[in-house]
Amino acid sequence: MTLAEQVRAAQLPPPAARHRIRSEARVSLAEVAAELNVSAVTVQRWERGIFEPRREKAIAYRNLLEALQQATG
Repeated sequence: MTLAEQVRAAQLPPPAARHRIRSEARVSLAEVAAELNVSAVTVQRWERGIFEPRREKAIAYRNLLEALQQATG
């Protein structure tokens, strides 16, 4: 993956949308955190817009959010 592709793949939805997607999928902060190998507090901070994940985690987080969104329709 080129650098430009990585940057594009790391683009996340707005913080409120991240929370909505996870909530609609009925997935806990702890479950998302375990999937991404980070703490639940870290995921909460991402959802509140306090911090943004680094590129590698952002790509994994985006993929997870997309999968959760597809699973819930």
